[in-house]
Amino acid sequence: REATQEEIDGLCTEIREILSVPDKSLDCCGLLRQLFVILQASEATSEPCIPQGLVNNMLQILNTVGQQRSPGAGNRCILCHMILYELLPSDSHSECLNQILAQDGLTINLSSIIIMQDICSHCVKEALPNGVRWLQSQDFEKQKSGLLFVSAVLQLHGDMFDINLMTDVNEKMAQWLSNANLLQAPNPYAINRFRKDVENAVTEIDGTANTSIFTALSVGQYYTEDQFMNVFSFSVLFKWLLGVSKTVLFSAEQTEASDDQQVAVFKHAFGSLIPKAVDYCLRVIEQCERKAKALTDTELQTACLIESVQVLNVICSLDNDQTARIFQEVKRLNTRITQENPASPALIYILKFFFHHSSSVVHDPQETFRHYFIAVISSQFKDQGLMYDTVDFIYNNLAQLAETTDTLTDFFPNLFKILAWHPRIFMNEFAFFLPAMMNWETSVEIFHLLLDLPCMTAALEVMERSKKLDSSLSVSMDVDPSTSLEAFNSPRFRPLFNYITRCESHQGDTIDRLTSLHSVLKDCMSSTRVMVCCQLVPVLLKIWFETVRASNDSSYIALLIPVIIDRSGILYGVPELIQDVHKIFAKELLNLCKAFPDIVTLQKSDITEFLQTTANMAGRLEIYTNLIFAVGEYSAQSYCSDCTSDVIGKYYECLEVITYELLAQLCSTDHDVGIPKVVSVLMSALAKLASRSHDLIPRAILCLTKVAKQQNLILLNTFTREFLTQRATSLIALLKNPE
Repeated sequence: REATQEEIDGLCTEIREILSVPDKSLDCCGLLRQLFVILQASEATSEPCIPQGLVNNMLQILNTVGQQRSPGAGNRCILCHMILYELLPSDSHSECLNQILAQDGLTINLSSIIIMQDICSHCVKEALPNGVRWLQSQDFEKQKSGLLFVSAVLQLHGDMFDINLMTDVNEKMAQWLSNANLLQAPNPYAINRFRKDVENAVTEIDGTANTSIFTALSVGQYYTEDQFMNVFSFSVLFKWLLGVSKTVLFSAEQTEASDDQQVAVFKHAFGSLIPKAVDYCLRVIEQCERKAKALTDTELQTACLIESVQVLNVICSLDNDQTARIFQEVKRLNTRITQENPASPALIYILKFFFHHSSSVVHDPQETFRHYFIAVISSQFKDQGLMYDTVDFIYNNLAQLAETTDTLTDFFPNLFKILAWHPRIFMNEFAFFLPAMMNWETSVEIFHLLLDLPCMTAALEVMERSKKLDSSLSVSMDVDPSTSLEAFNSPRFRPLFNYITRCESHQGDTIDRLTSLHSVLKDCMSSTRVMVCCQLVPVLLKIWFETVRASNDSSYIALLIPVIIDRSGILYGVPELIQDVHKIFAKELLNLCKAFPDIVTLQKSDITEFLQTTANMAGRLEIYTNLIFAVGEYSAQSYCSDCTSDVIGKYYECLEVITYELLAQLCSTDHDVGIPKVVSVLMSALAKLASRSHDLIPRAILCLTKVAKQQNLILLNTFTREFLTQRATSLIALLKNPE
């Protein structure tokens, strides 16, 4: 159950009484654990109120332990840390922190608390010089805590750093990266402390002797403090370089410095850090070519390789003089990885590097892009982490990718595999990407792809299931498959799977045999992933229509009308999907006709062909009705100069035939319940068309009179019958007296 505030107050009182009593350490830890559990279990909206006095006492405990390191206080210190993490940040703690800093200065235990207390920038500013001074200390704990502290402050409050502070940190990091000991540390667990151990050198990851600088991939049984600082420096290097570059650039912009002055400021701020970092990262890349003895070491190689490429990417942005040297090494790395491990997670970071810096060395990265967006994504689309990095790269560089490359328009079928397999994770990102993927050449193909996105998901699931079965199984060409798995193994249906999971655009006919594909994937409709994709289709379709409308090209949009009409009858057989898509089609077709009324005239033949087959009304009543309305509303010379009396006459004849056909169907007891609504819209459309071509008025009056006589409306309920007859009568009156 949730603790009451009264119980919490009592618990806090007990803690305050024994918090500083050494003999009560065990009891105090038990009470602190209870308080921590209560804080963790509480909801964010109803967080318990902890007395300020207790918070101050816990801060004092952390400060005292950090200075004196009294025995037995370790557990209390850890628990106080955990509790304060739950409470921070808070305005009410700032005063106490300021007092402690003013009195005792920064301590190791308080450094992380000050970072958590982000809103108290004054506390951070006061503590920052102490954190930088710790880096010069001979105390390993202070060096480690100082590096983490200044790195965190740079991310949160970069404006607090001046050039001198950054220069001091940069020089110290350069030393740690380049001057770490090449000998292993002595065994700290040796029983005979007076025995001299043989000094062993660290080795490479494959066991050979280390003949160059120490890095995070150098192997030893025990490590010295400067070796640990070497690894710590490498771990924060990427974020540190980014933070320093932003701070220095902002400072230069504020002072309106010239380009030459900015370069001078950069060189002064970074000092020897950049060349040392380049040497370090290239050394790591060289070490990654060695074969590791253990799987964990292989994973470490990959992580260090990714980190190195990211660091080099930043360095090339900061110092163009380094680009030529670095680019050659990264290019060689890309060649090696592509041959040895074509699905390596490091490839996306190499791709980012080429994307940002190829222009500096006149290199065409198209082959790298093609390999990644075809081969890597096709084989690794299930890897959630790698796909996150891929989507993140596209998201952060979308405008430049769309402007300078054909990646989005050429490889969007492969990119959509990411969404098809991870529909819940990447929905927002693909909604953002979609307009950038669309142009005159790709819009129609993307339209089909969106409608068949659940089929892509189903096909991918079938293909993954088939990998776990005997690959030699096949189905005869003459046998109709009973399952999607059999269809995938059938030479007759395999091309359908290949098409729906294609890697590039502009491949194959979109409409051909789609009905067959939907049929063989029928047993996948209940898949959770497929159902989620079905829910995404309407969202993406709305964005597609918005993008099409924004083109403001009626001749182009006119070409899309027959495609939309055709696909309204060819959909994957999930009832909810069909219902949602039809609803969107009906609304958007009307919106397109309203925004570009001349398309009704331009696509007369396709619209007429669809309307004159009344069977198309089944399941698509709203689409059918809205098209009839659009014909009556927008078939006018005021909307399109090509809308002659002949065009109006052709439309009128089509609608008149439909009206008589539907009136005949109303005589049947099993007629479609939507027919009266369609007849009502038809009468209005006929009257509008006749009013624009007076030769048609007698025919329109005759047609409407047949409706008004009620001979075909006997089977309708009284309300519907009266509505139709009154509507027909009023329209006849309008046609007889048009003025």
